[in-house]
Amino acid sequence: MCHAKLWKDESVRGKQKRNTSYSLCCGYGKVELPPLKEAPSSYKNFYRSVDSKSKYLMKNIRRYNSVFSFTSMGDKVDSSINTGNAPYIFRLSGQNYHSMGSLLPTGGSRPKFCQLYIYDTDNEISNRSTSISGPTIASTSSSRSYDLQIIEFLKVMLDSNNALVKSYRMVRDSLHENPGANLKLRLIGKREQDGRTYNLPTSSEVAALIVGDIRDSIEKRDIIVETSLGLLKRISELHPSYLALQYPLLFSYGDDGYRVDILHRGITSSSNSKRPTCTMREFFAYRIQDRDQSFSLLLNAKRLFQQFLVDGYTMIESERLFFIRKQQKILRCESYENLRNHQARGSTDISDVGQRVILPSSFTGGARYMMQNYLDAMSLCKWFGYPDFFITFTCNPKWPEVQRFLKDTPLHPEDRPDILCRLFKIKLDAFIKDLRENEIFGIVQAVVYTIEFQKRGLPHSHICLFMHSDCKLPTVEYIDPIISVEIPNIDEEPELYSLVKEFMIHGPCGAQNFNCPCMVDRKRRNDGNFVEKSGVQLDNRNVVPYNKYLLKRYKAHINVEWCNQVSSIKYLFKYINKGPDRATVAMVQSNNDSDNSDAVDEIKEYYDCRYISACEASWRIFKYDVHYRHPAVIRLPFHLPGQQQVVYDADDDIEDVLDRPSVASSMFISWMKCNEINKEARKLTYVEFPTKFVWKPKLQTWKPREVGFSIGRIHSVSPKLGEAYFLRILLNKVKGPKSFEEIRTVNGEICSSFKDACYNLGLLDDDKEYIEAIKEASLSGSGFYLRFLFATMLLSNSLCKPEIVWENTWEYLSDGILYSQQKRLKSPEQILLRNNSSLKDYRRMPYPDADLVSSSNNRLIAEELDYDIPNLKNEFDQLFVSLTDEQRNIFLDIMAKVKNNKGGVFFIYGYGGTGKTFLWKTISAAIKCQGEIVLNVASSGIASLLLTGGRTAHSRFIIPINLTEDSFCRINPKSDLASLVRKASLIGMKHR
Repeated sequence: MCHAKLWKDESVRGKQKRNTSYSLCCGYGKVELPPLKEAPSSYKNFYRSVDSKSKYLMKNIRRYNSVFSFTSMGDKVDSSINTGNAPYIFRLSGQNYHSMGSLLPTGGSRPKFCQLYIYDTDNEISNRSTSISGPTIASTSSSRSYDLQIIEFLKVMLDSNNALVKSYRMVRDSLHENPGANLKLRLIGKREQDGRTYNLPTSSEVAALIVGDIRDSIEKRDIIVETSLGLLKRISELHPSYLALQYPLLFSYGDDGYRVDILHRGITSSSNSKRPTCTMREFFAYRIQDRDQSFSLLLNAKRLFQQFLVDGYTMIESERLFFIRKQQKILRCESYENLRNHQARGSTDISDVGQRVILPSSFTGGARYMMQNYLDAMSLCKWFGYPDFFITFTCNPKWPEVQRFLKDTPLHPEDRPDILCRLFKIKLDAFIKDLRENEIFGIVQAVVYTIEFQKRGLPHSHICLFMHSDCKLPTVEYIDPIISVEIPNIDEEPELYSLVKEFMIHGPCGAQNFNCPCMVDRKRRNDGNFVEKSGVQLDNRNVVPYNKYLLKRYKAHINVEWCNQVSSIKYLFKYINKGPDRATVAMVQSNNDSDNSDAVDEIKEYYDCRYISACEASWRIFKYDVHYRHPAVIRLPFHLPGQQQVVYDADDDIEDVLDRPSVASSMFISWMKCNEINKEARKLTYVEFPTKFVWKPKLQTWKPREVGFSIGRIHSVSPKLGEAYFLRILLNKVKGPKSFEEIRTVNGEICSSFKDACYNLGLLDDDKEYIEAIKEASLSGSGFYLRFLFATMLLSNSLCKPEIVWENTWEYLSDGILYSQQKRLKSPEQILLRNNSSLKDYRRMPYPDADLVSSSNNRLIAEELDYDIPNLKNEFDQLFVSLTDEQRNIFLDIMAKVKNNKGGVFFIYGYGGTGKTFLWKTISAAIKCQGEIVLNVASSGIASLLLTGGRTAHSRFIIPINLTEDSFCRINPKSDLASLVRKASLIGMKHR
């Protein structure tokens, strides 16, 4: 429908011509965009010709585009990989964004980017040639210099055709006529025309000149360019001119890029479609397709096309992460029971209840996404046994299909990373089909693969195969025909010999090449066959294991290994799910105050770590799978009674939230309901349920499975969660329960807890070894050592019934302490508190008198109230008598507010040495003498040392170091830190 050139194997609906359909280009015809206008023929010839000047421009097109670009890129381009004679690869790390400066340079600086269209245009050619580093000559093909003739040609071409350039020239003319005018350029962010048929705005639609102050209404995506402003301004990825401002050589007319209001084909503004508009990913997937109607500058821009692809995907990613970050301001997550309790207390405001949502596991490439994929792979391992084959399949840029596609063009394979990715996906699908359906290795029960991208950018896949039991633990006679590690005889198998030489030889390295000491000598048979690479003869020791059939069929590097070491399975799965290359290591100082730990910006961490190359950007734009599993793994959530999670907006009314039909139910509760009405369901455990039933999220119910096969994986939990952990253990054993009570029923008797049910079923040990360990240690260890040992056992989460261990060893643990049994528990409790735990976390364990541990169960409050009152009183008496009259008045005013609990904000100002710190110490000592809490904070660590018990405000209140409009303090309203802040009588803040 969109006339894109696609391979037949890329169709997704039917293989017959009459019903073939494609989603790669236009989403089954949903996406409709206007074609880009043909570039001027004189400029287009540079892309098509092979003369020396054209070759020079296309090799340096990224640099020439930067010379005429209106905006600068804020990325970190990795140039370290582009050394030697290898093909060029564009790769960046960190967060990418575009910035724009003012209309005129400031502070005597040289003009750059958009300023070159306005400032000193009489010398524009010279200014442009020196705006980016590099020498200048009149006319040369050197890649390190600029050709002034080309710059002049491009200037004239853009002046004649580009709407954005014409707008800036209009500013130049206005400033020339009125040099002192206060001008602003408004780059309009809203279009009135239909984005499906119109993308070529005029100068008046692109920009508007504003003289004096801004009086007209400004749209939120408008860009206001000041006359003289020293700071760079980041522009929105959603602005229609975002791409044209950065890539004037690709959009020579200033064509509009992505707009949020582009409707799908056949959709009107009044339609009730769930997704009526084109997404940013759909926009780029459509734009990077070859079509017969016209010649595309974009697809023939070589290195600049690579940059465009990376830029395009980072725009998509930035939009998604921006949505997640914005949603964190309003979304909350809390248990159903806690919301019910909140309602029962008569409160309707739920904005301060629940946790904010962080970077979810649904975001591809995030840490949680990778961990969930690792656990899914381990679930397959649990179900089918250990994997039998580990295969690495790498893209070959010299495939004949690539050569045919690029025939009659001046392009090389690296110039079209999108084509390489599309063809690799076709080959990979056929590869998996050969393994699964054609059974070239035998019967395959499960497949897992992940896609990665080499340092040079090419995609490759790591594949794990789980074979049928008849094909496991193979003999030598079985494995030898599948895996070969020898160079074939050139006379008997000339084709295979050539392929092994090209794709499956490692090196030369080691002794033959000390710059590549990566190969360990392997024991291989010496049959006299060898290949010669870089003047070195290499024998079977340098052969990478391969399969003859696969190598001849796919003509690419395909490393086939047999997984024969059980101990390496976990490493193998972590390796294939480790995600893309990462950079940047952050070191964070640890402390014992978990509530005061630095708030982690997971989105920023993700930006700082990942690299993106052109091939990976293409893969993600086409929405290809990064991870693949067959059969599917269904993730099964579970929860304690009333603890199902409810997601809501902070502004929602609690009645509306609790009245939702889906709130009181969950996938887990629906499983128990299904057991009530279906006899077959009662034959299965929760983890076995997806093999016979399918979850219907819209209906919130389970239905019998009609086709296919899936396995289940129950979400993992830490033993520290107590009852939830023991419930998970039972869910792997109990079949067909209809309620929570039936889950903890053993031999017809309902146990009081899930832990007791586990114990009665023999799923937990009896802790005898721990009891004996304490008794044995008591023969030589002190009472303190024994108590420390007991606390360590509790922290290890390995005790099944801590109360039984206590009852059998308390006499030994009380050695050296002349108090009652209650007092003997004080020491273990204090040790646990220092490790962010408590005896309260261990069911049925006795708890010491609260007065012995602290006046509050909140350890933060306990630490703040741990004053030496007599010394504080003496200190206050000495300080108070030394106050001046002015200081005394301030002291009395503040103390009156504290005493009457009326609150207030005071700002104490004075020059250095006027006694501000002295006054603050007096006020702090006075309040602490009365057993109240004072939180002394400062903006810097040095200032905080001047105050008793002082800390930085960032540390105390978890304030992010780098503040933005989206920053917030990550303090849980129910946490110990929140209670401490509420209980504080005074919070003192010292600046500098």
